Amino acid sequence: MTNTLQAALVVLSLAVSTGCAVRASNNESFVAPANVLRVAWRRHLIEEPLIEYRPQEFAAAESDGKRVFVGASGGYFYALDTRDGSMLWHRLLRGGVAGRARIVAREHLLYIGTQGGVVYALDPETGAEKWHYDLKGPVESQPTYSNGLLYFASGENRVYALDAATGKWRWQYDRESPDSFTIRGQPAPIVYQGKVYAGFADGYLACLNAGSGEIIWARGLAGDATRFVDVDSTPTVVNGVMYVSSYSGGVYALDPKDGSTKWRYEIEGAGSIRVRAGTVYFSAAGKGLHALDLEGRLLWQQALGEGGELSTPLYVHGMVLVSAAAAGTYAADARSGQLRGFFKPGHGVTSEPTTDGQQVYVLSNGGYVYALRL
Repeated sequence: MTNTLQAALVVLSLAVSTGCAVRASNNESFVAPANVLRVAWRRHLIEEPLIEYRPQEFAAAESDGKRVFVGASGGYFYALDTRDGSMLWHRLLRGGVAGRARIVAREHLLYIGTQGGVVYALDPETGAEKWHYDLKGPVESQPTYSNGLLYFASGENRVYALDAATGKWRWQYDRESPDSFTIRGQPAPIVYQGKVYAGFADGYLACLNAGSGEIIWARGLAGDATRFVDVDSTPTVVNGVMYVSSYSGGVYALDPKDGSTKWRYEIEGAGSIRVRAGTVYFSAAGKGLHALDLEGRLLWQQALGEGGELSTPLYVHGMVLVSAAAAGTYAADARSGQLRGFFKPGHGVTSEPTTDGQQVYVLSNGGYVYALRL
C-alpha cells in the first residue's frame, strides 16, 4: 500500500469515527474503510467530458442476483455480470435514464422508463425490445407490477396503468400541476390490497382502484405550506400502516383504508422511507439521516455534513446506507446511527444505493457503477 493511500485511509477512518463528512474529490478515485465497505468491482459507463462540469447520475441499479441492470444520462441501458461487472449487453434508449428498472420473472420482462417519455419492456437475457409506450412526460421512478398490470408515474403529474405483456393502455389518473416551484423527484406508485397509492407534486396522496383507476380518496400532506408541497416519496405499507412523506409536511403514518393520520413527524425535506426491524428510516435535506420508532418518536439523527441532496436510505445487514450528491455513500449503524463507513468516489453519488442481498450497487456521478460488499 502506498503512503498516499495509507494516509487517505487514516483520514477517512478518523472522519467516520467522529461522525464528520468527507468532501468528494474531483476525480474518480475512491477510498473506503476496509472493515466496513469493500469495492468488489467497478465499471465505467460514461466517457469523461471534454470540459469540466459537475455531472449527476440519478439512475439506480436493479439486480436479480446474476445480472445488474442500470441506465445512465446518455441514454444507454446496461446489463452487467454481478460477479465482475463485465458487459452482457447494452442498448440505446430514447432519452436518458434517471430511474430504476423493474424485473418481473412472471412476465420474463424487464421494465424501464426514460426521461424522453418512453416506457420499455425488454428481454432481460438479450435486451431485445418486446414493446414500448410513448407519453409526454419523463419517467424517473421504478415501475410497479401487479396482477398483469404495470403502473408508473410520469412528470405530467400522472399515473398510468398498462397491460404488462403487451403495453396496451388500461387507464390513467392525473392531477393538476402546481403553479409554484416543485422539488426534483418522482415517486413510484405502489399496489396494496387491490388499490394503487401514489404521491403527486400538488401535495396530495391518492388512493385509486387498481383495476379501473377510479379515485377512492385523496388527501393533502403539505400541512400549512404553500410551496415545495411535493409528495415525492414512494409510500410503503408495513403491518397495515402506510408510511409516506411530504417535502414540506413531514413524515406520516396513515391508515391506507381512508388516509386518516395515525401520527405525523414534522420536518422539512423528508424523502422516501424505509421501514425495517420496527424502525422508520428516512433522510431529510440539510438535516441528515433519521430513525423513528413506529409511534413517530425520534430514536436518532445523524448529520452528514455538506453532502448536498440525499438519497432514499437502504437497510442491509444491520446498516443503513444513504448517498449524498456532493460527497459519496455513508453507512450508519441501524441501531445507534453512528457512522461506520464512507465510500467516496469522485463527483459524489446522487443515485439510491440498492442491493440483491449479496452486494450493494451505486452509480457515481462520474458514471461508474460500483459493487460494494459490507
